[in-house]
Amino acid sequence: MQSEKTTNGDGLAMTPGAPDQRVIVIDPSDAVTGMGFVFGVVGALVGIAAAVYLTPSFSLALVGYCLVAAFAGGSAGMVTGGLVGAVFAVMRGVITPPTGRS
Repeated sequence: MQSEKTTNGDGLAMTPGAPDQRVIVIDPSDAVTGMGFVFGVVGALVGIAAAVYLTPSFSLALVGYCLVAAFAGGSAGMVTGGLVGAVFAVMRGVITPPTGRS
């Protein structure tokens, strides 16, 4: 008699009728890079918007202000995004110890 268990493409045993329970694991370096990129873009956009809003008049200097603000906001966003991505990656890997240990 054959077993009811089969294997999927990854070689994992599956029971017929059971839902596919794959766990998606994100590489920590991908989390840091991705969050850094997203926060960097948002920071650059916020920096440009702040430069346009705070500039007293529209002139050629506004282009320089926007450029400096985009670099400043983008670099601050990259640092913050890297931190947030690292926290997410570390928290995904944390395993709570059994209650008997201290």
